[in-house]
Amino acid sequence: MKIGFSANAFTNFSLIDAIQRISNAGYDGIEIVVDSPHAFLPLSDKQIEEIKHNLKSYDLLVSNLNANTVTGWYSNERNIEKFEPSLSNKNETLRNWRIDYTKKSIQLAKELESDSICITTGIKHVENMNYEISILKKSLSTILEFAETYDIKIAIEYEPGLLVENSEDVLELSRNFKNLGLNLDTCHVAVLNENFVELIQKFKDRIFHTHISDCKDSVHYHLIPGRGEIDFCEIHSSLKKINYNGFLTAELYTYAENSEEALSETFNFLKNLNNN
Repeated sequence: MKIGFSANAFTNFSLIDAIQRISNAGYDGIEIVVDSPHAFLPLSDKQIEEIKHNLKSYDLLVSNLNANTVTGWYSNERNIEKFEPSLSNKNETLRNWRIDYTKKSIQLAKELESDSICITTGIKHVENMNYEISILKKSLSTILEFAETYDIKIAIEYEPGLLVENSEDVLELSRNFKNLGLNLDTCHVAVLNENFVELIQKFKDRIFHTHISDCKDSVHYHLIPGRGEIDFCEIHSSLKKINYNGFLTAELYTYAENSEEALSETFNFLKNLNNN
């Protein structure tokens, strides 16, 4: 399996610096976050060409476009809710803005030759869940139809506390959308104490991309793989059994102040994992 590293660990650097550093560390790919400070949309043609030039120069693929957050939408950093405006936002104007933003992310994925983008939902409001799910389905219908025209895979990422917060929520949604896949996030699975082997078997060819990070004591904090309690050999073996040939992309935004350490240690871990 190819190994990648998410640029969200390099928020103290430019995207071009992140491309160079991730390539020099030996990775096959980079996950680009379609948000501040790297690629909040729209990007100019010149910016896109610069990204493409550096990806080619440093022989780096794009493992995935991460369209989960939109902190760049906010002018006041003290009031940021990173998942909002979301695809399940009750305000039609804000929701349509996010749908349009996701479409632009799909177009950028095509430009940068990424097979997929990952998306997520807004915060769960228990009193409005059914209504918000119905809104989400309408948003997904629009996005998935648009993505098909660009041949880009849409991988939804579930997360504790969000409207879609576990694998069962994704399965329920996927009954309505045959082309909706999963962005498998190992930390989120561990936090929820879900069974990795069963989950991977259940989703099989719907796993479009994988986020790798470790977890300890079911705490939602992304650790460098090998520093927590997750059995990555079991995960790797299960992915091989379903013939998963996508990326294992380390997502370690928690190490923004120690990104080089995380980059090096994770590369050695994933390389050894692939060689076993």
